[in-house]
Amino acid sequence: MKTEKALARLASNHLDDAALAELYRNDKVKIDGIITQWFGKGTIATDALSRVLVRIAENAVHFRPQFQKSEDFIVGHAVQECQRLYSEANTRIALAHFSRG
Repeated sequence: MKTEKALARLASNHLDDAALAELYRNDKVKIDGIITQWFGKGTIATDALSRVLVRIAENAVHFRPQFQKSEDFIVGHAVQECQRLYSEANTRIALAHFSRG
């Protein structure tokens, strides 16, 4: 199935595992590349991947193929989620650091 079809299925049901798996299979290189830029490789990156895929699935309802490419939609949401996760991690580290003193 093409990415556009997977996004359409996710727009109808963001819990459609088959559509999400197909979307990831089609765009694995892009998604993994973004996650690696933010988190490297390992357990943190694995956790980030699941959160990025959830964000894409939940926001598929906003995808409009007549106005944007599926690649731009996926990359945009992957970057936004990685930024959010990175910021959240930094905030937790700072709070832990300052609460010690």
